[in-house]
Amino acid sequence: MAAEADGLLKRALVPLLLPEKCYDQIFVHWDLLHVPCLKILLSKGLGLGIVAGSLLVKLPQVFKILRAKRAEGLSLQSVMLELVALMGTMVYSITNNFPFSSWGEALFLMLQTVTICFLVLHYRGQTMQGAGGSAESRLCSRRPPTTGTDTRASSQPSPSFCCLRGPWPESSPPFR
Repeated sequence: MAAEADGLLKRALVPLLLPEKCYDQIFVHWDLLHVPCLKILLSKGLGLGIVAGSLLVKLPQVFKILRAKRAEGLSLQSVMLELVALMGTMVYSITNNFPFSSWGEALFLMLQTVTICFLVLHYRGQTMQGAGGSAESRLCSRRPPTTGTDTRASSQPSPSFCCLRGPWPESSPPFR
């Protein structure tokens, strides 16, 4: 029975938190103060704890939006910029073969931010745009951003942000 429990513990810990030699050092030889193995265990444990904690970071905001059935006061541009930042972090980490414990947080935050973005669009009556529909053609012009003096907040997405698919027309420079 003890061998089965030991095998179960080893299967759970070795791929996630410890190399096999550290598992043997700590759990077989009972060297509980082996510093290199404790550093590995602490580092990987904290990384996975941060990833697990990131599952809950934005859920209160999502539930508050759902309960209020409105998303007033939330800037769609800010939410989308946060998505870009999270996506950049995640793509960089994946392309450099970082372990999941270092980029998993960005993945879960990105999924929750996508949910918030969809809810903002939904409660503004633009659900099809949030679902990837063709409503974007009504909101996005091919005009480059201008440097106007009007600083009022807009409930519509910025034309400069939602039209990032293609280059600006040759006839108009990006900034006037």
